[in-house]
Amino acid sequence: MTGRVLLGAVAALALAPGAASAASVVRDAEDAGGPLDVAAASLRQDGEELTFSARTLGEWSAGRLSAASRRIICLDLQGKGSACVVGRRGTGAPALSFQRAGAAGPHLIPATIRRPNDSLVEATFKVAETGLTPGTFRWRVRSSWVGPECQAPACRDLAPDAGTVSDTLRPPVPTGCEPAGTNTRSAGPRGRRRVALTFDDGPSEFTADVLDLFKRKDAVATFFVIGGQVSGRAGVLRRALREGHAVGNHSHTHASLAGGGAGELSRAQAAIRRALGYTPCVFRPPYGATSSLLAGQARERGMNTILWDVDPLDWQSPGADAIHSRVVRATRPGSIVLSHDGGGPRGGTVAAYGRIIDTLRRRGYAFVTVPQLLGLKPVYG
Repeated sequence: MTGRVLLGAVAALALAPGAASAASVVRDAEDAGGPLDVAAASLRQDGEELTFSARTLGEWSAGRLSAASRRIICLDLQGKGSACVVGRRGTGAPALSFQRAGAAGPHLIPATIRRPNDSLVEATFKVAETGLTPGTFRWRVRSSWVGPECQAPACRDLAPDAGTVSDTLRPPVPTGCEPAGTNTRSAGPRGRRRVALTFDDGPSEFTADVLDLFKRKDAVATFFVIGGQVSGRAGVLRRALREGHAVGNHSHTHASLAGGGAGELSRAQAAIRRALGYTPCVFRPPYGATSSLLAGQARERGMNTILWDVDPLDWQSPGADAIHSRVVRATRPGSIVLSHDGGGPRGGTVAAYGRIIDTLRRRGYAFVTVPQLLGLKPVYG
């Protein structure tokens, strides 16, 4: 591909919370002929989504694209498969077809496709549809056109012409989430064996120990944090977000707020947002003391109020065996489990949770964050 310039060939596709996503771009001079001669292509990650963009030197309609006609424009993901723009049957409207490596045939995947003009296509789709996992991967764009301009052989193009582009897919780190449904919740849907494990009163010197344990066990939790404690331990909370946990608001000073606490809620939200670039959509009232007034104030600030249906009273330091027994005995599908990583010595809680996770997993439970349990939509960027 003559005149090719590669921009950001090893650029990260996702940045820190609050930052705009970056894209790797291939530019190409005219060298293949036909409407699908690729002039430029790019790929970027925005949280859980990838956006593939291709600009061609000629104009084309999606209705004329199909593998059978040898008219294609595809994103090849090395070792995973190919995502190709096709015309939807019956309408010719653009759709995205994905063929996994080794699969018998392609299938349409959910995608948002934009055609700003007849020589440009942008397709946005979930990373999960591709089978990609965080880490380094390689990609290229491939096109072919058979028509009056290209009889035999077809006009074919690759971008880049030789090799592939190396990029890094990073775990999607949300910048917040959106509240939904009933203002106050103490459990999630009971139809699936999922449970949300939660920790209050941090961050503290025990929070990193909890994260270490949950990383070893491949599980996630939700941390309801005190706003006034965040700035001194922001690093451990940023780690929590990177590793897939959620962060919630637990007031700014751990005051009882049943009579109302707009200022406490706002101060904690601001402290969390300032330190982490993340805006919680879940709030847990200190001591569980709530009211319709407080829940309304939380919702006005973009948060559902979260209580619990399993309480092992770990704040009383009853010992790891008692904490384990109380949690596994009371947990049901959809449970929200209360526990603490701050507010006192929490070694017993940390010691209990390895066994809690193992026991519940043997019973068929999956571990999710509170936003995941309740179906609250994450926000990226």
